[in-house]
Amino acid sequence: MGAAPVPPSSTELLPVNAVYPQRSLDHRLVSVDANWLYRGSRRTRLHPAGAHSDFLRPESAHLLLTLAERSR
Repeated sequence: MGAAPVPPSSTELLPVNAVYPQRSLDHRLVSVDANWLYRGSRRTRLHPAGAHSDFLRPESAHLLLTLAERSR
């Protein structure tokens, strides 16, 4: 991996009932810490594990939809 063109900003993945502040996402690169959701024993058959299935969680969809809405 090479160096990032700008230093990344960081924020935490929020639950679906929370609103992302604009200042937390208004950067060229944003690193999202989702350890509270994707680590540990909370994974079940209903929520499969792995990089290719993490987007199935409502919290991930909430982040993606927030980014899409704010890109307009």
